[in-house]
Amino acid sequence: MFTAISKFEVRNNMEGEVRMAFENRPKLVDDAEGFVGLQVLSPKENPAEFWLITHWETEEHFRHWHKHHKSESHKGIPKGLKLVKRSFQLRFFDHITS
Repeated sequence: MFTAISKFEVRNNMEGEVRMAFENRPKLVDDAEGFVGLQVLSPKENPAEFWLITHWETEEHFRHWHKHHKSESHKGIPKGLKLVKRSFQLRFFDHITS
């Protein structure tokens, strides 16, 4: 299994809107080939920060979705959202065990 973890931080007090967007997300990625699951986390000490953990059968499945379908899944992003400069990170992991 392959895991992609992305992180970003909201800078304009729209944490509530971002949380609602994730709670009400259209779940388009859920039907992507090779998609296994998604968790969205926010640390207690910084509720403006969000971590998205996506699990995929293979890295190729993730890269295909990222290249061809990512924009569809981002349609629910709240209008006017601003991120802390350079807060976005995307890292890749091989899943060893659960």
